[in-house]
Amino acid sequence: MIDTHAHLGKVVFGKNPLTPEELIEFMDKYGIEKSVILPLVNPEEEHFYYTTEQALEDSKKYPDRFIPFVNIDPRRGTNDGNLDFYPLIKECVDKGCKGFGEILANLPTNDRRLKSIYKACGKLEIPVLPDLRYSQSTVGVIELLGLPYLEEVLKEFPQTIFIGHGPSFWAEVSADVPGIQEPYPKGKIEKPGRVGYLLERYPNLYADLSAMSGYNALARDLDYAKTFLEKHHKKLLFGTDRFVNREEPKIIDLLNNIGLPSSIKGYIFRKNAERILKL
Repeated sequence: MIDTHAHLGKVVFGKNPLTPEELIEFMDKYGIEKSVILPLVNPEEEHFYYTTEQALEDSKKYPDRFIPFVNIDPRRGTNDGNLDFYPLIKECVDKGCKGFGEILANLPTNDRRLKSIYKACGKLEIPVLPDLRYSQSTVGVIELLGLPYLEEVLKEFPQTIFIGHGPSFWAEVSADVPGIQEPYPKGKIEKPGRVGYLLERYPNLYADLSAMSGYNALARDLDYAKTFLEKHHKKLLFGTDRFVNREEPKIIDLLNNIGLPSSIKGYIFRKNAERILKL
């Protein structure tokens, strides 16, 4: 298995840092061969940064286990939407970074400053991973009901692969979205929502199943989840998002026990990540 969503480093005060060795112990316990290490550089997210340089250093120590991403705050320097991020990101790609994220800057998905990053990543042929939240959130990339900003950038940057993630993304697995105050909606899914529509319509959209948001989107209605996984299995990525609370990966049992053939699980657990990360 390849975990497309993992973190390292210091977290909220009072918690011990998540070390590379602890993450590898977790990976070995669950049969995860490699983990994508996502730097956290946006001040809204944590009390401590975990930089691209740290991700590269930890991945250098364990090159067979870790896959580093690059992350740069879109508000860096004088960026007004015209800053060329290509040289900055390319330098990190040349050192081994395979994608960009996790973006947690509290800006709209279609903000000009973020678009500068999307454009550079498209040129470099690396995927972008934003954490999408509804507008009342003070952390994460801001979306509206229906994910209109996401659709805008999917159209504008067809060469850039976007990996959907986060509460507002996965709330839209159902057409019946209870509102922006409920990050993890419950109940049966009577009608498919915007997530399925966007995955089907846009070749450059993928989605990771990590965190409570991804797990909840499937666990709330297992019958619909099986249909969804079968239909979109070539666009879905296994991930855990293990970090602050040392969460156990309930998503593994769900995927293994929902009745999917091994061929479909192979895409979700590994093949899709190999393809978009060029492993």
